[in-house]
Amino acid sequence: MKKFLSILFAVLFLLSCVLTTQIKTSQTALGSSQSIKLRIAWWGSQTRHDRTQKVLELYRAKVNRKVSFVPEFGSWSGYWDKLTTQAAAKNLPDIIQMDYMYLAQYVQKGLLADLTPYTKNGVINLKDVSEASVKSGSINGKIYAISLGTNSLAIAYDPAIAKKAGVKIPEDGNWTWNDYKEIIKKVYQKTKIRADLALTSDPKFLLEYYVRQQGKSLYKSDGTGLGFNQEKFVIDAFNVNLELLKSGYTARPDEISATSTIEDSLFVKGKTWITWTWSNMFVAMANAAKRPLALALPPKGGKRPGLYLKPSQFFSVAATSKYKNEAAKVINFFTNSVEANKILLAERGVPISSKVREGIKNAVEPAVRQTFDYIALVEKNCSPIDPPDPPGGTEVGQLFKDLYDQVLYGQIKPEVAAKMFIQRANQILMRNKK
Repeated sequence: MKKFLSILFAVLFLLSCVLTTQIKTSQTALGSSQSIKLRIAWWGSQTRHDRTQKVLELYRAKVNRKVSFVPEFGSWSGYWDKLTTQAAAKNLPDIIQMDYMYLAQYVQKGLLADLTPYTKNGVINLKDVSEASVKSGSINGKIYAISLGTNSLAIAYDPAIAKKAGVKIPEDGNWTWNDYKEIIKKVYQKTKIRADLALTSDPKFLLEYYVRQQGKSLYKSDGTGLGFNQEKFVIDAFNVNLELLKSGYTARPDEISATSTIEDSLFVKGKTWITWTWSNMFVAMANAAKRPLALALPPKGGKRPGLYLKPSQFFSVAATSKYKNEAAKVINFFTNSVEANKILLAERGVPISSKVREGIKNAVEPAVRQTFDYIALVEKNCSPIDPPDPPGGTEVGQLFKDLYDQVLYGQIKPEVAAKMFIQRANQILMRNKK
């Protein structure tokens, strides 16, 4: 009898193991068969929207058909307001196109996932990526963002108009601020075609460029104040545009602000002949303009190069995402798939993977090759990038834009605006003191 019971218990035990295994297997199968819906957000031109969605379709075809994407895209102007609202509601998209300017703030608020584990286990493969590119998305030793391309501030211009006016733009940056103003003056006098005002949509970058040329940084390293106290730097940044505007050599600020997309911009439409931009936006400009355009380094001046190599933008994963591993796989696809990058064609900037760059160089259009050449030139004429903007940086940027607009509209003198900016900006940044 005891022997029978022993055998019975053994059989029952084996059956329970089999059943448990089957249940676990079926649960795993059920889990793996469940569809995943990933929300992904980005800003950019129509060209970027179209190409990004094609890559997402390719990901579904090549990597995981069970994934569906909910794209959330638009222009720069409304993108960050929307993200702020979503963050407050704890409803951020799974994958977020992130800018270097906002990275530190989003990390400090706990809004982004640490991607370091996914780079260590190979879900995101960074073996063909430079250490500098990896570090650009890192804060306090953790990776929170993967760069989608290398980018830099640039001047874009119409070479046909420059030739017609008898001027030559020194593309290697061997010109001064005075040269820049004189060339704009001469082109207008010869052709009656005006220039764009420099960086009116986000003039903080003009100030940053000028301040860096003077050997300073826009912010202190600890983020508790501006990295300079010279009002002259701010006055000079205001006057770059103000002097040209007063002379009638540039478009008016109201004309420029009336356009919100690259395709509708005065420069693309041929109503202005020279503009400041970011190198990764040049391809969209050239495609929309349908005429040859060229790139040049901005004017030199001061103690050091004001340019730096900037991650054009990143992909980050929301800390609230339920599908972080799958989101990481999508980022890896954008980073390492040559096939995907033959669709993207470096529209977001020069790819960070050396393997991808090699794989697409013969596939890219002339405008893209121009950006490759331009970035190579920047590498020889730049200084190290400053840390990401501290908390309050967005507020400081808006403060400068508000004062900048008032200066251009003649509502306030540059000297008064400069004093107000330094005082108020430091008050904003003082909040970061612990």
